Amino acid sequence: MIIECYKDFCTSNEINEDSSESFEMYSLHLLNKKSNITCDELSNSIVGGGQDGGIDIFQIVVDEYVVSSDEDLENIKVSDNSTLKVVIGQSKNSPSFSEDVVNKIFITMEKIWDLNVQFDELETLFNYQLVESILWLRDFWQKSIVKGAKIELAFFYACIGDSILESEGFKSKKEMIIQQAKTNIPIADVRFDVYSASELLAFHSLRVDQKLELKFKEQPGTIDYDDKNIGYIGVVRLSDYYDFITERPGTLRETIFEENVRHYQGDVDVNIKIQDSLKTDFETDFWWLNNGITIIAEDVRPIAKTLHVEGVQIVNGLQTSYTIGKYYEKKEGDSRSILVKIVKSSDRVTIDKIISATNRQTAVNPALLRATDKTQRKLELFFEQKGYFYDRRKNYYKNQGKPINRIFSIQSTAQAIHAIINRKPSEARAKPTTLIKTKESYDEIFREVDFTAYLNCCLCVRKIEGLIKESDMDKQDRSLTRMFLHHLARVLVSHLVKKSHPNISDIVSISINTITKDTYTISSEFLMTSITEFIQSQKTKSYNSISKSGPFEEYLTNRLIGLFKGSEWI
Repeated sequence: MIIECYKDFCTSNEINEDSSESFEMYSLHLLNKKSNITCDELSNSIVGGGQDGGIDIFQIVVDEYVVSSDEDLENIKVSDNSTLKVVIGQSKNSPSFSEDVVNKIFITMEKIWDLNVQFDELETLFNYQLVESILWLRDFWQKSIVKGAKIELAFFYACIGDSILESEGFKSKKEMIIQQAKTNIPIADVRFDVYSASELLAFHSLRVDQKLELKFKEQPGTIDYDDKNIGYIGVVRLSDYYDFITERPGTLRETIFEENVRHYQGDVDVNIKIQDSLKTDFETDFWWLNNGITIIAEDVRPIAKTLHVEGVQIVNGLQTSYTIGKYYEKKEGDSRSILVKIVKSSDRVTIDKIISATNRQTAVNPALLRATDKTQRKLELFFEQKGYFYDRRKNYYKNQGKPINRIFSIQSTAQAIHAIINRKPSEARAKPTTLIKTKESYDEIFREVDFTAYLNCCLCVRKIEGLIKESDMDKQDRSLTRMFLHHLARVLVSHLVKKSHPNISDIVSISINTITKDTYTISSEFLMTSITEFIQSQKTKSYNSISKSGPFEEYLTNRLIGLFKGSEWI
């Protein structure tokens, strides 16, 4: 049965089921089914494919932020209330569990925990994606120890065997991995989960909550506008609101939060005050001290004092909600309440206006409201008209079950545009977050041009990602190509239009069907030669630093200029 489910997943999401990464993506999708992690973040967590030390998946999450670039080392702050969660796993489309797999993970983890094993040695042992993840883990591991943050380590091994059959050697090695981790991080909560077809099938059948119940203290008031009932307002007991936002004690329903606007800010002053009032102030009703919660729902059905809501998004009051979810403790006789507004709407323009307006009541970085920009809405409509989905509101289309291979996030779109149209692949790789945070870089990327160029940039990068997975090149070269993905896209587009500096019209004219194995091979060979020649002329041998460097970007451009002045492709 699980094989049929896997094949259906690949077909529905337009993924090649024969690709080495497809089952890894499927198992990741199942394990993260109730999380708010995006398709891009899941894909970026896959580090398998040769020289992976027995590790296919390496996921680092700090307070629900998925670490995916060096920028995150500075941007993601760790506090004593933070949680560092690391997921390390192996997914095999094979009928039985292998002791050799856990043995490889044990040996690899020895190198990861040993801080004396530095970058140069790691790069000789593992592929570049895994090395990058190891360095990120070490950084956040040390920050978490210093700050006294909570650390969770979750190892897993999944295969399509009918049941979990573990030999004594397998169990012993699994326990050794757990003890090895606890020795290096004594404060960590460590586990090693094993999933057979039975467990994977249970995850496959799991349904994400679409309909929820919210019980009000009194009959909620109705809000009418233009002779239509469009919403409700009232107070909800803290205990009932806690049940509404959590799946179980301490675990929030991540899918109901509009994270594209603003995520939990941790121990900032306002959240500390909310914590204090939750824990100590029982004399004052909570809603007197708080601005309340704004919820958008696609459908609302009242039954007595309870509202049955569908398609829930909490668009304002996230800080309050997270603080309640983390710190509220149910106590007998606690009658305190919180003010809740529910707006019934499925109109995207109206929803954007509400999100923008309710989140401007306090200081918010303007970059976090990009999703509501006019250009972003136009892009979403344009992509949809062409059969693709522009996910300007995080996980909107993933939650609707749209094909993964047709969904493009704001960040991945910005990277593709910056690499190809602006011809800055090094910045696209080095500063994926900054591209949409600063006004200057945002305006440089998202201009009112022919949106076909933007879509073609996304499709070029996505097509190249698929060709990398299917290529028969050396495994370490394949890993290197993944690292230089945006440089390769920049080179390949120049090859297609026969220009070193393609303009918007050139990119609009590209037919994605012309990106074939041959064009990919020619472009990747040109890139590899450029990398080799640049390294020979420099003192550094770090591919990671080269991929983010302006000098290499300039060197690559000069080679392309020379190429189209008469030289032939090598």
